[in-house]
Amino acid sequence: MCKKILLSGQAGFRVHYCESHGTVELEIGAMSLRLDEDALEMMSDSLAESVSKLQALQATKGSFEAFMRQLKNA
Repeated sequence: MCKKILLSGQAGFRVHYCESHGTVELEIGAMSLRLDEDALEMMSDSLAESVSKLQALQATKGSFEAFMRQLKNA
């Protein structure tokens, strides 16, 4: 029998931990994904790296676009 603890929750997204099985369940809308703790850590690291790279890409793109606007105005 699962003993679930709500770790985090927002509209359409919840994270539960099952003490009995040592698993984490992600609820994203109607989809549910169960992971063990190691898989959750790997997913978290991967998502953090992806967010960081996406922010760097967007910053670089913004800088390039600003540079191009300066060239047009010169």
